[in-house]
Amino acid sequence: MQLPSPTARDWSRHSQQAQVVVTVVVVIGALYFAKPAIVPLLFAAFLAMLLSPAVAQLRRVGARRGAAAGIVVLSLVAVMVLGFNATWQPARAWLDEAPQTMRTLERKLRPVTGFIAKVESVSEQAERVTDPGAAKSVAAAPAKATEKKSTIASTQEWLIGIVTTLVVTFFLLAAGPSLLVKIEGALAPRTRSIRLLRLVATISSDLSRYFATVTLINVALGIATAATMYWLGMPNPLLWGVVAFVLNYVPYAGPAMTLVLLTVVALVSFDGLGRPLAVAGCYLFLTTIEGQIVQPILVGRRLDVSPLLLILCLWFGGWLWGIAGVALAVPLLVTAKALGLGLDATESVATESDADGTAPLQVFNG
Repeated sequence: MQLPSPTARDWSRHSQQAQVVVTVVVVIGALYFAKPAIVPLLFAAFLAMLLSPAVAQLRRVGARRGAAAGIVVLSLVAVMVLGFNATWQPARAWLDEAPQTMRTLERKLRPVTGFIAKVESVSEQAERVTDPGAAKSVAAAPAKATEKKSTIASTQEWLIGIVTTLVVTFFLLAAGPSLLVKIEGALAPRTRSIRLLRLVATISSDLSRYFATVTLINVALGIATAATMYWLGMPNPLLWGVVAFVLNYVPYAGPAMTLVLLTVVALVSFDGLGRPLAVAGCYLFLTTIEGQIVQPILVGRRLDVSPLLLILCLWFGGWLWGIAGVALAVPLLVTAKALGLGLDATESVATESDADGTAPLQVFNG
């Protein structure tokens, strides 16, 4: 029996699938190697969309767009500098004491590490029994010397990225919707440009409300963490409040990292296990109240995303861009969902306005 030969339609479908795979691989590779150029622009676009309502509020009281953008960006820089100054000394002190801290932690956790070593020894013996033909020893391959970036070069890269992000954010805020009109107006009719402005306004409004609420929740969590650590006698409670505030922007991974840091510091700072367990338990209680009660009530479900999808995005962002990718994973995912909701909203509004023969409403000032 002769098998049927593939038709031209089958070849076309396979060719399209191969093109999609190749395109995805090329795009991921380009994003990976273009990290120094893309990451600051993404941060700037996100900040501009997030801070645009503040610029609009200043414009309503009579400020020019450029001056309003400058005030907002300078206020952001001032908050960053104040937070850095408040946490620099205690953070540097902990970094300087890191070797001594690790030795103390190793001494206190010696029973646990000894138990783990025994389990690993039993596992290796069982592997040798089940696989007697395995080589007893494997020569270690010589490691290639890799050239590492110096501290100065790494600091310069971070400074360039931060300055680029702030400068681009200022120009995006100062240009406002006129920049979108110029870009879109050259490619599409006026009606489509207005729909684009409406879409940007919808996304900006959703993101601003969402992240403003999340920021207030994180501030409350940071204050509660600092007060709890002070009550429990933890050193530098203000530092741990700031750490809880910042890392809570990264779901799951951020609170878990804060919990590990607090537990390690408590183990080093106190004798016995009572106080470290109290520190870990109190922080778990605070994050449980925040994540299971406060945030669902105040944030709602409009921009909520699947936990599995969120974890996958955090993993992919960390693999692609490291810490910057983890920080951008949540904003990009929430923006994507807001974009989908905004497209539905603008399409429905545009359909109604076209049916009525009325002009679309102005969504931005200026």
